[in-house]
Amino acid sequence: MTVLSFQNLAFSFGERELFKNVNFEINDKEKVGFIGSNGVGKTTILKLIRGELEPTEGAVVIGKDARLGYMEQHTCSKKGMTLYDELISVFDDLMNLEIEINQVNYRLEHNLGDMEEDLRLQDELTTKFNNEGGLTFRSRTRSALLGLGFTEDDFKLTTDKLSGGQRSKVALAKLLLSKSNILLLDEPTNHLDIKSVEWLENFLKNYNGAIFVISHDRYFLDKITDKTVELENCKVRCFKGNYSEFLVKKKAEQKAIEDKYETDMKEIQRLEGVVAQQRQWNREKNIKTAESKLKQI
Repeated sequence: MTVLSFQNLAFSFGERELFKNVNFEINDKEKVGFIGSNGVGKTTILKLIRGELEPTEGAVVIGKDARLGYMEQHTCSKKGMTLYDELISVFDDLMNLEIEINQVNYRLEHNLGDMEEDLRLQDELTTKFNNEGGLTFRSRTRSALLGLGFTEDDFKLTTDKLSGGQRSKVALAKLLLSKSNILLLDEPTNHLDIKSVEWLENFLKNYNGAIFVISHDRYFLDKITDKTVELENCKVRCFKGNYSEFLVKKKAEQKAIEDKYETDMKEIQRLEGVVAQQRQWNREKNIKTAESKLKQI
């Protein structure tokens, strides 16, 4: 199932054309590495996906069941909140559900209200709570914080005391724990130490959704991606496989192009010699045949 598609996409800044005729798809559970030199338009593509920019031509089509997630959605919003409370706020719906269950349980324990209705409600709410991860959301919150380099002592820090790098890690953690089924990641390993990168790699490898990631870290891309999209010379090319596999395939393509160029040049030289020779012999028909082959090359 396609969750995101790019259809004849083009974008220009004034007279400068960043890219054109961009066509590719991201399917459910695909993990796509998006690569290219600085300034070619990779972040612009992300802004087009998020609707922050309008394309010059074409369209970005988001699947009807796709839930986009990106770090800018998850900045630390409330002053005075602890680090732990900020992250666990991602699960506000589960915590509200838990409160409802506790209220129903209290009524049942004290014989208050309609017992039959409360028993039905208890079963319905408990099933929903369990199915949506109610039994694990606290441990997942703790695991994400520890995995991204925070300590137990940091959990009580208020978010206004966090550094810029720490805030970025909190936003990343909130994104990873959100209900998104396609993650848009822009250099996610920034501000992370080696252990945190390893935790992130493991999390993303096991993530049950699609990923579209910009990164200059080839080792990180090798660990998590199964498809590579390169933006170069205003166009994109897609390759099956991670970054290292992409390099092998690109090198083979370039070698094939170089070999063809050498073959063509030899053939051009041969035909030019034939044309010159036929002119000397004044054989008009043979000259036209050789010139026709030259044009085809």
